[in-house]
Formats: sequence, structure tokens, C-alpha cells
Amino acid sequence: MRGYLAILLLSIVSQTNTWSQSNKSKPNFIIIYSDDMGYGDVGYNGIEDIKTPNIDNLAHEGIEFTQGYVSASVCGPSRAGLLTGVYQQRFGMGENPSASDFPNTVKSRESGLPTSQTILPEILQKNGYKTGMVGKWHLGTGEDLRPYSRGFDFYYGFVNGSHSYYKARNKFSKKKEFWPIFRNDKMEEFDGYLTDKFTEEAEGFIRKNKNNPFFLYVAYNAVHHPWEAPQHHLDSVANITPNGRKVFAGMTWALDLGIGKIRSTLKELDIDDNTVIVFISDNGAGRNKNNAKYIKKDPKWGNKINSNGSLRGYKGDTHEGGIRVPFVIHWPNTIESKIKNGKEFTLPVSSLDIAPTILSYLNIDAGYELDGVNLIPHMEGTSDKRPHNIMYWRRGNDYAIRKGDWKLSWNDQGDNSRETLLFNLAEDPFEKNDLSAKNPELKKELQEIFDTWDSKLPDSKWWKAPINRKRN
Repeated sequence: MRGYLAILLLSIVSQTNTWSQSNKSKPNFIIIYSDDMGYGDVGYNGIEDIKTPNIDNLAHEGIEFTQGYVSASVCGPSRAGLLTGVYQQRFGMGENPSASDFPNTVKSRESGLPTSQTILPEILQKNGYKTGMVGKWHLGTGEDLRPYSRGFDFYYGFVNGSHSYYKARNKFSKKKEFWPIFRNDKMEEFDGYLTDKFTEEAEGFIRKNKNNPFFLYVAYNAVHHPWEAPQHHLDSVANITPNGRKVFAGMTWALDLGIGKIRSTLKELDIDDNTVIVFISDNGAGRNKNNAKYIKKDPKWGNKINSNGSLRGYKGDTHEGGIRVPFVIHWPNTIESKIKNGKEFTLPVSSLDIAPTILSYLNIDAGYELDGVNLIPHMEGTSDKRPHNIMYWRRGNDYAIRKGDWKLSWNDQGDNSRETLLFNLAEDPFEKNDLSAKNPELKKELQEIFDTWDSKLPDSKWWKAPINRKRN
């Protein structure tokens, strides 16, 4: 009997060691996606009054990408690019999905990230990962387009683009900000503050899957409007004025606090050294005037709410302020010892690179052509090449192309006068000096490269405005 127990004990230990080795070969991955957080809305980029200690620690302990871009300047397309590693225009999602119709109408079934395009969680799920998502989806409202049908074993959140932080109804109504909160594929009653609840659900997923390799996508809707924050978060930023700025600071504090809690949970469970964390915003900060209705008639709220720092432009356009965002990867040395943490990476990278980087490390073939690149050699310092020599953006009639340090862009809003502008970002990162007149041949070359790329792309089925591909 003792001999049998000894053999059994040795077998259990052997299986545990085998599991441990196997588990360590498959690290956990967490992508934290903030919403409408501008380049100048985090402490490590120089913000002075609003504190983001947990985001800052993530940046200081990991790799801060000072020229980190997203593939779109608005929510839905940006998320599509992130989860596929492909320019979202290739599969017809260059714009936000239409939310004008209720789910399962003809329009809603074809409005969003098509099922014909595989996404990262679907790939990881088939390769032994437990997959979870918490937060804002915004990639389609039809049942077959929702997270629980797109490779996520667990989902908690809302499917549309904007939501109240306090209230939800168990039905789809004209008040889209009160649309349902889902747990997996079922609507659920909601009570609390949404940012705090998303953190709680993320922690729950981590605890449940601590013994499995997991992929967790935490898509906070903070700091997207409506601008709402509970008193206990406002008390933490009581020194900030005016009131509008304080509300934004309270929302930011809740987000940062949530990130800190997620990291604390990983450490408590002793899996922090086997978990890669990516932090990124889906696009730049919006124009403050669009958020005025969410601030309670404070005459002082003015222009000091959220910020893209000194970058030109806003959410929705293709200037740097719309597409260049806070971008951090914390990749523990216990997973990949050659990665050089605690540094800045100054060459341009893209959110399109996240999926290829994860899949490359795991030696998994995506099964389709990727536009993003594997960042690991760049994080290790074994490659000094630019990750991207050419980068593209297009949303409706707005577009941009970056080749090396030269950027050509056209926007139909703001101060652009509907002219094609040319900048040298190495010399002029804030896009103040249009160099079109001095470099007509270069301008023509960039336009031709962009037009060639653009000509091969489909338009989104739900985009109402005609695409004008003839620019001056």
C-alpha cells in the first residue's frame, strides 16, 4: 500500500512538473484597451495634475513605444485592426459599425467585423488558451458578430460603441447608451460603476483560469463619454479644477486603479512573471466641445479636459493626435530573457503588431496574411530596422500615409481646409509646417503609393457617404 501511495505521489508530482513546464511555455496575455485616452492623458507622457501611477509603472517596468500608432482614429476600426493584425479596410471595416438598427436586422448582420475574417482569440482558443473579454465590443451587434460567437470562452460587457457607466436595460431600445450588459450570450442586470465592474470581472476571469494559459482582452470604455464618475473616485482627485477636468480625472483614476488591481491579482496568484500585459488606447482624445453636454453646466470647463499633448489633431482625423496613442508592452524577462525592459522604443510601431507578436512567440500560424510585424526582435534589440517603413490610414475621406519620417495626410475637418499636407515628423512631430511646396515630387510619390494601396480596398457596406478618392 505504501509503495502504491509513493508511486501515486511521484506520478502527481511528475504531472504537476510537466504541467508547469508546459504552462510556462504558453504565457498568459492581457491586452488592456482604454477608450479615447489621448497621448497627453498619462503621467509618463508629462501630464502634471492627473495621476496615473499604475499605467506609469507598467511603462517604466516595460517598454514604452513613443511612436505607437493605432490603425484607425475611431473606436470600431481600431479594435478590428488590433484583434486581427490586418488593416481593417481589407475586410471592409474602415468605419464604425452602424448602430442605427437593432441587432439581427439585415443592416446589423452585415455591419461589423465579418465572420469570414479570423481574429486572435479564435486562433488562441484553438491552440489551448482560455479566452476572455471584458468591456466594450463595438465590432458588430448581430448575434453571430458578438464576442461569445467570436472565440471568447467568456464575455462580460456591452456590444455597442458608447454606454452609460451606471445604467443598463435588458432590452435594445432607442436609448443606446442604456443597451444591455451581457454575460456570455445572455443579458444581465447591472448595478454599480462600469469601470469598477469591468475590473472586478477581469479579476474573476484571471482567478478562474490561473492554472491555464489564458488570453484576456480588457476593453474599458473609460475615458469615453458620457463623462461620469462616482463620488469616491472624485474624492481621490479633489484638488483638480475645473469640474469638467475633475470628472475626467476621476474616470482616469478609476481606470488606472483597475489596472493596478489586475496587476495585484496576478502577483497574488504568482502568475505575474508569466503574463504579458499590453496597454494601449484605441485612438486619441476627442474635441472637448463634443463632450460639453456631459459636464454639468460648468462655465470653467473650457478646453482643459483631456489632451493629445502637443500633437496636432483629434480623434476622428489622421493627424498625430488622432492616431498616436499611449502604447506599452510589459513582457517579463522570465518569459523572454532577451527583451530589454525599462526603456523607450522610439521607432514607429502599430497596434497591428500585437497579434503577430503574440502568434510569432507561440509559433502559431495565423492562417492569413498579416500586415503587422513581430516586435520581439525590436524589443530584444537584435534588430535595428524600422518595424514599418510605410504605414497607412483611411477613414471615409480622411487618409494618411507615412513613409520613413515623411507623412502625407488629408482631413475634411478642423483646420485643414481640405488640402493635402506634407510633414517631416522627425523635424516637426507636431505637424506645424506643411512642406508640400518645397517637396512636390515627394508629395506626388507618397500620393501615388497611397492611391495604389487604397484602390484595392473595398468600402464598408454600411458607410453612407461616398468615398472621394480624388484629392488635391
